[in-house]
Amino acid sequence: MGNKKDKTFKKIVGATAVVFIITSSLYAIATIPVSTGSHTYELKTFSSYENLLHFIKNIYNYYGNNYGYRYYGSNIVFTKNSLSDGAMPERSTMNPTDFSETNIQVEGVDEPDLIKTDGTYLYMIANQSIYIIKAYPWKNANILSKIKVEGQVDINNLFINNNRLIVFETSQRYPKNNVSSETYYPYYQIPTTIIKIYNIEDKTKPKTFREIEIDGSYFDARMIKNIVYVITTEQPYDIYRVINENETINIPEIKTDGVSKKIPANSIYYPDTPDSAYCLTHVLSIDVNNKNKEVTTKSFLLGNTNTMYVSQNNIYLTYTKQDYLKPLTTNIYIEPQEKTIIHRISIKNGDISYAAQGEVPGRILNQFSMDEYNGFFRIATTTGHTWNGNSKNNVYILSQNLSRVSKIEDIAPGEQIHSARFMGTKAYLVTFKKIDPFFTIDLSDPYNPKILGELKIPGYSDYLQPYDENHIIGIGKDTVEALESQKEMRNLDFAWYQGIKIALFDVTDFQHPKEIAKIVIGDRGTDSPVLRDHKALLFDREKNLLVIPVTVYEIDENIKEQHHGYTGNIHGEFTFQGVYVYHITPEDGFVLKGKITHREHNETHSDQTWGWYRGCYDNGFSIKRSLYINNVLYTVSEKMIKMNDLNTLEELKNLRL
Repeated sequence: MGNKKDKTFKKIVGATAVVFIITSSLYAIATIPVSTGSHTYELKTFSSYENLLHFIKNIYNYYGNNYGYRYYGSNIVFTKNSLSDGAMPERSTMNPTDFSETNIQVEGVDEPDLIKTDGTYLYMIANQSIYIIKAYPWKNANILSKIKVEGQVDINNLFINNNRLIVFETSQRYPKNNVSSETYYPYYQIPTTIIKIYNIEDKTKPKTFREIEIDGSYFDARMIKNIVYVITTEQPYDIYRVINENETINIPEIKTDGVSKKIPANSIYYPDTPDSAYCLTHVLSIDVNNKNKEVTTKSFLLGNTNTMYVSQNNIYLTYTKQDYLKPLTTNIYIEPQEKTIIHRISIKNGDISYAAQGEVPGRILNQFSMDEYNGFFRIATTTGHTWNGNSKNNVYILSQNLSRVSKIEDIAPGEQIHSARFMGTKAYLVTFKKIDPFFTIDLSDPYNPKILGELKIPGYSDYLQPYDENHIIGIGKDTVEALESQKEMRNLDFAWYQGIKIALFDVTDFQHPKEIAKIVIGDRGTDSPVLRDHKALLFDREKNLLVIPVTVYEIDENIKEQHHGYTGNIHGEFTFQGVYVYHITPEDGFVLKGKITHREHNETHSDQTWGWYRGCYDNGFSIKRSLYINNVLYTVSEKMIKMNDLNTLEELKNLRL
């Protein structure tokens, strides 16, 4: 290849290296030096759309042939070889009311949600519509306006920023075939993300202030002051695919206020690293107040992003990569080696620039498995799997160029991470197989992290919420160890999940953490969205308030007697959906103030027709969010907003949607 610089993708298969070569000089028009782990490489852009498409086509052919995806008609078909894969924001001082805000991870970095409030109004998504509701004072609560979204559009979530309402939607468009410049196969659509910004100075008549549509599925967004950052992801088969042996090619587009333009080829970057370029990630920054400021867009051919963490200065995008090794002999399964690829994208006042790439062994759980503090990036991972007994857990600390500076590995062998939380110089980790080891980790010296304490108790926590600097709330499931006969039947040492467990940990003595209070809601089958979505939790330290939405299943006492008190593997029957409201203090633990439901009384009990499945049926009255304004607690479902006195829980008013 003469003096040409090659980009090489390597896959180690047994003792054989399969090499996929792309000649970088065919594509590159500009290069940016970027740090990654132990070396610096060049971040390149494309010189033309033809080069971009040739690059994507090679990826399509390589990954399609080697990892088992094929396209027939407009559908994707996976073959058997397919890869499987609390802080509070700043509050405006203009509004004298006291109100709760979205439960977020990083102070000053707001996260979108289904509902927001500014202390006077509610802005919410329900029934495929966007509502603006006068909420305070509660006596005057009423719907001021409703924006009905029609067509093949899904509303994801929203932000509120003074007199701007920012809504994120997912839609589809028919791509233009860039070979013939005509619409190609009308049944083939590609996903797009729509960002609508409304001027809501007049709450009764919101007006479209700005609308942006970009190719790619909506992934997530964050808001820092008046800048909204949006992430969308576009698969190679959305750009290039073969339908009935015919090629169709789509150049990524962005439409701003009705004006469409193709994303310039020299604005699409690809890092010069092995096996990284198989998903196009678009990063946008939008000034929600300045209509004349152009939307900043940077696009990167990265891995298939599945988790995001955002600090004040950086966006961290991660994905799990699996290295499949071919056995030397047939009929031998070798478990793929997992590692997490991390990309750091620098953000400042709306500017976006790719900064670094790194990797760590294992896979991460969610955004709380990551954190940035004093110039260091911390991440918790799990390697292996509990079902074959080789799982281990790890904490890695990386520098800003994402090179590893220290690590703690082989934590709780045979278990996996269920929750993690980083708080300044401290970290908390919960792993689980049969019991819940709650670990306290000292990160004060980033070059020498240490596990200082461990507490083993039944159950586990899926989410950790700081109460104060010396107390942590854990929300997860209670467990009961399986009977010996059940273990023998499955040839596995395990425990049965039970009801929702909420625990309060005292970490004043960091080396000796204690569980000082706990409550268990319901029996096996009981669930809460908080286990998967931290924004469903309402917690306020000053008010000692904790409100959790739950779907409760309970086992009849007669059934318990029939099984001699052991009901580990028996599901309860649906009895309640709504919220449990607690007063929480280290001194008194969890004191139940009451329950609130939106369902009618005759809907809260099981019958022979529905049985266990009744609670799975969402009739629109399942409470999804709760918030407070002054002394009123608002609970929100698709069909209703209910207002209760925050102290007595007396119902004050309800508003049907």
